[in-house]
Amino acid sequence: MKIQALKEHELSQLFDYAQLEGWDVEEAHTLALFKTHPNDFFICYKDNMLIGFIVALKESDTFGFISSFLVLKEFRGQGYGKQIFEFALEHLKGCQIALDSVIGKEKFYETYGLKSYFDVYHYRFKVGSVTLPKIPFEITSQIDTELIQKNNYLNVLLQDKTVIYKAIHTNSKLSSYAFSFNYKDGYKITIDSQDINEALALFFDFGGNYEDGSYVYIQVTKLSPILEVIVELLKMEEDSKSVRMYNKILDY
Repeated sequence: MKIQALKEHELSQLFDYAQLEGWDVEEAHTLALFKTHPNDFFICYKDNMLIGFIVALKESDTFGFISSFLVLKEFRGQGYGKQIFEFALEHLKGCQIALDSVIGKEKFYETYGLKSYFDVYHYRFKVGSVTLPKIPFEITSQIDTELIQKNNYLNVLLQDKTVIYKAIHTNSKLSSYAFSFNYKDGYKITIDSQDINEALALFFDFGGNYEDGSYVYIQVTKLSPILEVIVELLKMEEDSKSVRMYNKILDY
């Protein structure tokens, strides 16, 4: 089996096979990651037959994230998945490694020393199901220069015209921001805020611009308590759940 760097034109194959598996593909997010980490996407062949894919994202010298681990159905149970996963581990050797496991698949990763730490949820909110109040903050689409200079992923993502960005500035400084892109039958919102009122204002502002009946999705973990509050306030519906696993916890 040959594992090699995935080329940009091959991303469409990854998206197509992921959709066949019923995965929720985040094309804008994945494309931005590919453009910023092109050496961390891999495609696997044997005798010119496509076997599968994996992403072993090296976010820093000490941290990596494994995702998009997919072996085509006709090649499962033949040891290819083990080889592909071990290749990803070697690519991230020396890093703290994280991944989100499908419920029920944790034992495979446990054999490599990964442990489950907390659940990762996706919740959804149906636009129009409740009237969203307008919280008195000035929300702009002004992209903070310092933010994108520090975060190359965001710099690339926000160049995508399908991605919508909103921000709140306090005393001329970026206070909270959020971005949204097409996802499933609606939109996915990512919010970065340390203030519940600002986070709500951003969420409500996005929701007020979407058509009634569409869904807004957010990802929530125990690391995002402000988003947990939004879920509770709006009585959002759980859409999916996975398990965050790590191979080790670093001391900082």
